[in-house]
Amino acid sequence: MTRMRIPDREIAKVCNLNPIGSIVGSTVDLSDAGGGNLKGLCPLHDDDSWSLRVVPLLGCWYCFACAEGGDVITFTRKTRNLTYSQAVEFLAAHAGIALTYEEIN
Repeated sequence: MTRMRIPDREIAKVCNLNPIGSIVGSTVDLSDAGGGNLKGLCPLHDDDSWSLRVVPLLGCWYCFACAEGGDVITFTRKTRNLTYSQAVEFLAAHAGIALTYEEIN
């Protein structure tokens, strides 16, 4: 059985074409947190204190209440209950790009 993987260059392209602010903002309402950062209610737990922070300049997010965080792929994985590869494929489809795969020896 041949195993396939998504090349790193494809993953980088997917991340670049899916800005963290718009991906998180499509799931939760975000507000200005100052300094170009955004804040919102974390979708991973019952949140009422704006504990989610999004830092578009760094392409990352973090929740100060549940200590979850990461990049756009991690956010997609956790909010949609997907595997890493499924999240990359979802984001690629969202950006309208076709992924290429390479064989793993």
